[in-house]
Amino acid sequence: MKNAFYFPLTLLLASLFGCSVQGNDATKPNARILWANGVEEQVEVSSSNEHLVFRHASFTAQSLVIYSRIIGAGTPDCEYYVNEPQPAIRLTVCGDGNVELLNKGKVINIGKLIVFVS
Repeated sequence: MKNAFYFPLTLLLASLFGCSVQGNDATKPNARILWANGVEEQVEVSSSNEHLVFRHASFTAQSLVIYSRIIGAGTPDCEYYVNEPQPAIRLTVCGDGNVELLNKGKVINIGKLIVFVS
């Protein structure tokens, strides 16, 4: 039951901005976030809910942004993720699918995480 709560949260965070590295075809989105500003982002939530991976493609390259779960910082309702290279940027993912993107503690976007069931 507890895993059902953490999976959507982890999926959401993995999709958002995080470590920026060259992407490859090994990353398969299993969720998406629908942001209040109208942007839809594909996300891969790790099976352990420890990471959320977002893939961003441009004409010249692809990059991955990885958010890592902050161990011990979660509550019964929500989990917190950090963008490792930019720790001021964080994600809050709650069991109901609500997501907040924060920069230095200020909310810059809100959205809804939808996890695909396979």
